[in-house]
Amino acid sequence: MLFAVAGASVLGACASPGAPATPKPGAAPLRVTGTVAYRERIALDPAAEVRVQLLDVSRMDAPSVVLAEQRIPANGKQPPFAFELSVDAARIDPRMRYAVAARITRGEQLLFINDTQYSVLTQGNGTIANLVLVRVATPQPPRPSR
Repeated sequence: MLFAVAGASVLGACASPGAPATPKPGAAPLRVTGTVAYRERIALDPAAEVRVQLLDVSRMDAPSVVLAEQRIPANGKQPPFAFELSVDAARIDPRMRYAVAARITRGEQLLFINDTQYSVLTQGNGTIANLVLVRVATPQPPRPSR
């Protein structure tokens, strides 16, 4: 009889394999870590800021949803910049897709951005993302006409 009760509880736990796991109350948040760098051999302006975001990129026809963000002032430091993003495990659905994105700005001017998607957390992806950003071309002033 005891084995039948134990077996029923095990089968009950496996009844809905497609449903997202329910995190335990008070469970530690999920952490995504990594670095942000770029390949160009140029010094970063001390006034620049690195912004790293954890995004829900599941919906094709809708903007990404920001789940976590970290802003890192350059203050004279140079890449790579380490980041750590924390998100409540209850906000992560294993059926959805998540990615880390980053940009480096100086004031309102965009200097660097990622042009590759860095997937994390679900669908076989881990919790570490080492982002390599590309330089954004600065618009050239128009040439005077002759």
